[in-house]
Amino acid sequence: MSNLPHTWHSETMNRFAKLPIESLEFIQSDALEAARVGDGWNPKAGQYWDEYHYASMEIKKRKEKSNV
Repeated sequence: MSNLPHTWHSETMNRFAKLPIESLEFIQSDALEAARVGDGWNPKAGQYWDEYHYASMEIKKRKEKSNV
């Protein structure tokens, strides 16, 4: 079980919604690298995977919105 607050996920998604696309792309890349390296031994790897997915979701949402 995680020691993170129960609101971490929603807070992270809300924070990512306010970031510029360049920041999201950096977070996406950095979190993916950290998650891959940490898988299997680093207990924070799950958090890095979450950050990667949340950044990816926000990028996708913005791209879809700009194509409307």
